[in-house]
Amino acid sequence: MNLLDLPEEQRDHFSKSVQVLVQKHRIDPNEIFMNALESQEAPEMNYWMIKVLIQEHFVSPQQSVGQDAEGETVKPLQAAALLKNVGAVAALLEANAFQGSVTDKEFQLTARIASKQEDQAVLGVMMKYAQAMGHLETFMRELEGAPVH
Repeated sequence: MNLLDLPEEQRDHFSKSVQVLVQKHRIDPNEIFMNALESQEAPEMNYWMIKVLIQEHFVSPQQSVGQDAEGETVKPLQAAALLKNVGAVAALLEANAFQGSVTDKEFQLTARIASKQEDQAVLGVMMKYAQAMGHLETFMRELEGAPVH
């Protein structure tokens, strides 16, 4: 799945870049992951960096990246939505960086963050993912607060 429809050949450049950062410069892959998560760079860059780090350097897409005001754990998917990082959101969705389905807490929390911020890019990627999973209608009903049958 490639939610942003990016050319696969772009991946090699980012794979080599991450490899140099990790091996030559001895930068922890988790640190690179956090930088890509917080990045304001082009969605393509964030997408490939996150994807490469998860797939080639075994960075956990479900690790805790902090806590919110109520002390709840913030996961990378929610952080990416808060930061309006559509590239990271797409890569994390593809990595199944949430527990449950598109109607469960983690996915819905991310969707509500994007909705509250009126972030059409992130919402669009989430809808595309839900559609690919065959659950667009139930995702939309849950997001709108309607009962799911």
